[in-house]
Amino acid sequence: MMIIRLVLLTCVIASLFLTTPRLSDAREKPQEDVQSPQVYVIPPGGRDQYEIQHRLIQAVPGDVIQLEEGKYHFLSELNVTCENVTIRGRGSEKTILSFAGQTGGSEGLTATGNGFVIENLAVEDTAGNAIKVLGADGVIFRGVRTEWTGGPLDTNGAYGIYPVQCKNVLIEDCVAIAAADAGIYVGQSQNVIVRRSRAALNVAGIEIENTLNADVYENIAEDNTGGILVFDLPGLQLKNGGDVRVFNNKIINNNTDNFAPKGAMVGEVPPGTGLMIMATDRVEVFDNQIHDNNTAGGIIVSFNFTMRPVQDPEYDPIPEGIFLHGNDFARNGQKPSAKLAPIAAAVGRTFPDIIWDGVANPARLVDGKIPVEFGLVIDEPGNPSFVNLVMPDLTPTNIVTGKYRPLKDLKAHVGSLPAIAATKLDAFPDPAGKTNLAASVYRSLPDQLSGWGLFDGEVNQQQPAEGVIPYLLNTQLFSDYTSKYRFIRLPEGKSMTYQQTGVFDFPVGAVIAKTFSYPHDMRKPDAGERLMETRIEFRAESGWYGVTYIWNEDQTDATLSLGGADQQVTFINHAGEKVDHNYLIPNANMCVSCHSVDGQFVPLGPTAANMNREGMQAYAGVNQLVSWAHAGKLAAHPELENAPQMPVFDDSSTGTLAERARAWLDVNCAHCHNPRGTARTSGLDLSWGQTEEAKFGVWKSPVAAGRATAGRKYDIVPGKPEESILLYRIESNEPGVRMPSLARSLRQEEAVELIHEWISQMPAGHPVTN
Repeated sequence: MMIIRLVLLTCVIASLFLTTPRLSDAREKPQEDVQSPQVYVIPPGGRDQYEIQHRLIQAVPGDVIQLEEGKYHFLSELNVTCENVTIRGRGSEKTILSFAGQTGGSEGLTATGNGFVIENLAVEDTAGNAIKVLGADGVIFRGVRTEWTGGPLDTNGAYGIYPVQCKNVLIEDCVAIAAADAGIYVGQSQNVIVRRSRAALNVAGIEIENTLNADVYENIAEDNTGGILVFDLPGLQLKNGGDVRVFNNKIINNNTDNFAPKGAMVGEVPPGTGLMIMATDRVEVFDNQIHDNNTAGGIIVSFNFTMRPVQDPEYDPIPEGIFLHGNDFARNGQKPSAKLAPIAAAVGRTFPDIIWDGVANPARLVDGKIPVEFGLVIDEPGNPSFVNLVMPDLTPTNIVTGKYRPLKDLKAHVGSLPAIAATKLDAFPDPAGKTNLAASVYRSLPDQLSGWGLFDGEVNQQQPAEGVIPYLLNTQLFSDYTSKYRFIRLPEGKSMTYQQTGVFDFPVGAVIAKTFSYPHDMRKPDAGERLMETRIEFRAESGWYGVTYIWNEDQTDATLSLGGADQQVTFINHAGEKVDHNYLIPNANMCVSCHSVDGQFVPLGPTAANMNREGMQAYAGVNQLVSWAHAGKLAAHPELENAPQMPVFDDSSTGTLAERARAWLDVNCAHCHNPRGTARTSGLDLSWGQTEEAKFGVWKSPVAAGRATAGRKYDIVPGKPEESILLYRIESNEPGVRMPSLARSLRQEEAVELIHEWISQMPAGHPVTN
């Protein structure tokens, strides 16, 4: 009988089961010690997920993963963390990575290493975004096609080509088709070139958002809802982009109905929009062909156009220094979107080539006029038609009474502005002298879990060896109702160092272990269980690392697996129902997606607030922190009353409703949704200590949720859980929608009820705008 038994009492599942590995039959660590760059040729076959992911885990800087002609099939996302890796195909119509039927993760491929190159291949039918590159310096997309092959549907992923918070980005000769947000999207980045690419049948063809120094040229944006968008949005880390040039593009026939899920920001784009500039400063648009866009050739507006609140005091919602010159406008505005019917009633049945909302910053006015450098300046041949909507005057009353008077005279805007400098990309990162330190560390690890010496006797009994500390958490990360057994081992004579916030500081040589299991029958805790995996986190001289060991069928030991696995499990739940479940064991690179602070691997659970509770075994009946301090295992600790304590999310005696809801969100979501995590680009911070309501979602508009908005406009609408995106994503089991995206594929009913009640009891009201 296992001594340490930490069963989630509120589970709705339990079970009797069999397991069959699917994604990864091989569970070996890297066998070769290759430190010089190589070209690895991987043809399509029956083990695409494992073969490619395993090679990406072992990659060293300078490696090329050569994919051959044919179709590759994947059930889960691929992850690249090594620097200077190239993934290359034989052509965007010849090498196809298909994610049709994807069940794990939300992206097709995610890369975080500097110097990332992907070229000459296609990524099709991902559950969420096709290719995401986060926080990298030096990124090349070349000859890549992203596509949802069923055509423009609101169930498609949000973004096709998606570099975000990157520097020195080159996107060339690419094709993006049928994204439910933007086909080619560059967000919160610096130094960007998008050229010679084609975007079609997306909501936004090409979107440059909150980005500094971008050149967009020689592209074709056709048959989208909006051809090319240059936006700045509030609530993001990189604010107030600018210095963007859009030139020598064909922006034609962008009249596809807006199929963005309701609530998405891009859903505000009227069908028939050629070019749209919103809130971004210093944009130069020249020498483009802008034809046959039914609503308008160019729309220049403030963020006020969206009628959404702004709760970001550092955000500037008004575009300034916009210069349009030398463009070819033709046959635009002939059939304006019904979305703009009130404006059409005031302006006329057809719209002009160029629409400006007329909103200016009052602080910029000089003698009642906007200085040229802060205004809209137009120097176009052929006198394109124009209207200043004078948005402050555009009210229903003024329209009905005939007092509304839009301004159609272009003369006030004729002039010139200094040319914006061409974007120059810094030198591409050089792989010379670099290595994949993680792969080298993995090669030194024991093949079997027993080799770590963490347990006495039979390993499957999980009896901690001398010096191994079992521990409990107040609120646990939900992992499809698995039971978990947690342990810490410290080097002899060493201790953890207390931190008031964040994870304790562990010495080099520390090990944190967590075993996941399913009881055969959740109604009968003593009826036995099946051990699934044990995750090991350890601190080496070079930092933290994490790996997984998968338990064998005989339950005698677990074997190191870098590539992860996908296992079928059958069990009996609390209601006595037989449940068939597909349990995902993450690969080594996938672990970094959650265990990441500023791109570095870190543990998640061992914080003062979450471990401030009664312990177990030798520490039973006594507070863990106090016990460890007395045993010399915890240093620099305060008096217990000065230590924070997180409530148990499903125990009302441990905290208020809001405290328990925030605790669950912190443990299950904030490892990514914090200013230094992998979801930092969303601007949503779900950390337990975050006190600004707008930052943890109240009246906050999503940035890139795609179909995960479910037609809702805000993350949290006080008093209305049925209108809150946050609750919808916690409720959902759909890949590309559910949150967390990697840690689960079942819904935690107790959490859904808690978050629903929390939002319901928030005082109803209206968003406050700065």
